Amino acid sequence: MDSILMELKETLKDFKIINEKTYKGNENVKIDYMENPLNPNLLSYCFKNVLGFEVYFRIAEKVNYIIEFDYKSTYAKAEHKKMSYAIYVDEKYKTEIIEILENVKSLLEQIFTSIGEHALLNNKFYMKNEAPEYFEKINFLENKIEQLNRNKNNISKKLNGQFDEIKQEGYIVWRPKGSDYLHKLNLELIYNIEAYIDTFYSALEHVLTLLFPFTNNFLSEHSYYKSFIRNTRWAWDAKVNDVCKNIISDKLFQELRRVKEVYRNHNAHGGFSREMMAYVQITDFGAYPLYIGKNYLKGFLDNDEDKISYEMYERIKEIFNEFWTMLKKNFEIPMMIIDSGLPIPVDTKIYMENIKGKDDAELFIQKQWYDIDNQSNMDW
Repeated sequence: MDSILMELKETLKDFKIINEKTYKGNENVKIDYMENPLNPNLLSYCFKNVLGFEVYFRIAEKVNYIIEFDYKSTYAKAEHKKMSYAIYVDEKYKTEIIEILENVKSLLEQIFTSIGEHALLNNKFYMKNEAPEYFEKINFLENKIEQLNRNKNNISKKLNGQFDEIKQEGYIVWRPKGSDYLHKLNLELIYNIEAYIDTFYSALEHVLTLLFPFTNNFLSEHSYYKSFIRNTRWAWDAKVNDVCKNIISDKLFQELRRVKEVYRNHNAHGGFSREMMAYVQITDFGAYPLYIGKNYLKGFLDNDEDKISYEMYERIKEIFNEFWTMLKKNFEIPMMIIDSGLPIPVDTKIYMENIKGKDDAELFIQKQWYDIDNQSNMDW
C-alpha cells in the first residue's frame, strides 16, 4: 500500500498550498460534479490525508468546505455546498486536472481496498443492516396472504351453489360459477405463501448474522468475516445454534427445520434435491409416492402433507412469530438497535459501551440517526 500511496502523492504533486507566487488573476472555469471523477468526500480525503492541507468542514450554514489551492502557480478552488459541488481552475488546465482525478480515483480504490481487506480480517467493519426492510416485506406478505384468503372465502360464499352452463360439442356441462377465477386466486395465495416462507428464512439469517457479535458466544479474536460470514458451513441452523443455543427449545428448532425443509427446500435444484418425491411402482397397488432423505416424509403421508395451504400458513406464522418474540425477549437492546436500521459494527462495544438500559438505547438510536440525517442533508 505504501507504494500506491507514493504514486498517489506523485500524481497530485502539482496540487499545492497557496503561496506568494500563486497567480490569482487567472480566469477560472468550472469542473462541475458530473465532470469530476471524485465525489466530495474523496476529494477532501486527498487534500487532507494525502496532501496534508488544513481542511475545515461545515464552515458555514449549508457550506461543507472550501479548499483553496495552487495548481502550477495558478489559483484554484474546490467548493462543496448544499446545492453545488465544483472545482474552479484555470481554463487551460481543466482537461488535464480531470484526467489526473481519474487516475487518482483508481489509486484510491486500490488503497481503500487494501485498508478494507485488513479491516475485514480484524473485525473493524460495519455490516449493512437491512432488517427493517425484511420485516416490512414479511408484514406486506402477511397482509397480502390474509387479504387474498378473505377474498377467496367471500367469493366462494357468494357463488356457493351457482353453476355456469357450458355447451361443448353438443353436450351441456355444468361448472361451478367463478371456478377459473378462484383457481387463479388460489395460485396467487400459494405463491405469496411460498414467498413469505422464503423471506422469513432470509430474514432469519440476516438478523442472526447481525446479532451474533452482540452475544457472549462470539469470540472477537476470530475473524468474523473469514470464520463466519464467508464460511459456507455457517448455514441457517448453525446461526440459530450459535446465537440461540441456550434459549431456543428443541421443539421450536425442529419446527423451524421442518418448515424449511418441507416447504422452502422442496423447490431446490428444480425439485430434484434430497427433498424430492419419487414414485415407486408396487405390484397390485400402483405408484407409491416416496420422499427421499427426510424421516418425517418417508412412507405414508396421511399426517404429513407438504402442500401449500392457508391452514399451513397459519401454523407456520405462529412458529415464525414465536422465534422473533424469543429474540426480542432475550436480546432486547441489540434487537432494538437492529430494528432501528443502524449499520452494525462487529466490535459491538462501539454501540453498547454506555448503554445500561432500554432508555439509553432509545436515546443512542435517536442520536445516531440525528447525526446520519445531518450528514445526509447538510441542513446544519
